Amino acid sequence: MPDRATLPAPTGAGLDASPASLAAPRWARIATALKGRILAGEWASGTAIAAESALAEHYGVALGTMRAAIQALVDEGLLERVHGRGTFVRGALTGATMARFFRFGDAGSEIPDSRIVSLRTLAAPADVAAQLGLATGTAVLRVMRQRGWEGQVRLLETIWLPAVLFSELTTLKPAEFAPLLYPMYAERCGVTVGRAVDDLRFTRLGAREATQLALPEGHPALAVSRVAFDLAGRRVEFRQTLGNADDFHYRAEVR
Repeated sequence: MPDRATLPAPTGAGLDASPASLAAPRWARIATALKGRILAGEWASGTAIAAESALAEHYGVALGTMRAAIQALVDEGLLERVHGRGTFVRGALTGATMARFFRFGDAGSEIPDSRIVSLRTLAAPADVAAQLGLATGTAVLRVMRQRGWEGQVRLLETIWLPAVLFSELTTLKPAEFAPLLYPMYAERCGVTVGRAVDDLRFTRLGAREATQLALPEGHPALAVSRVAFDLAGRRVEFRQTLGNADDFHYRAEVR
């Protein structure tokens, strides 16, 4: 946790003083200032921010005002409260692996094996650029990956990443890629994935995909498309996953 020396000076230092900002509630201005510090990396992903009382003192506001500002960032997904420990900058998204849509009864591990087939820098095709919020032709990394269980390939993934954010990955050998990519994005590239949106549809395997999955051409498949966002709300990953539709599994609890 940062000590007092790392906190901003009191009496509102660091707050936006523009006319539009001054019209906003004070808690909202403080939330904006704290968000800027988080996105600038002052508090690293997964670490605790300063205590509410210390922040309130240094911004020169009541504790209730500071709590409202912090709660706004909790609601936004930038921060999370941990009972008895404090308030933390959210770490990389976990528990959202594409494998959760598939059930493999013979699987020996919850985390599938991972093999990087290729990593190339390309000009973004129009459809990929649209998913990432980029201009067509912008430099992107394309990662081709196979996921498997007990030596058998079960999932095929094509992952598109903005090259400007992920250039560090081009220095890695395929064997240096971790099975779980989001923690690696945060560690290697400073990009923390905070949320993702998945779209599912059924399709049929083409000849190339069928060969890799050891299935007949035209076999039913599940295609999952994902757009992942960082803590600032930027689109940082477009992922396409393909697997045997016979393995599809989805469970949801509704209350």
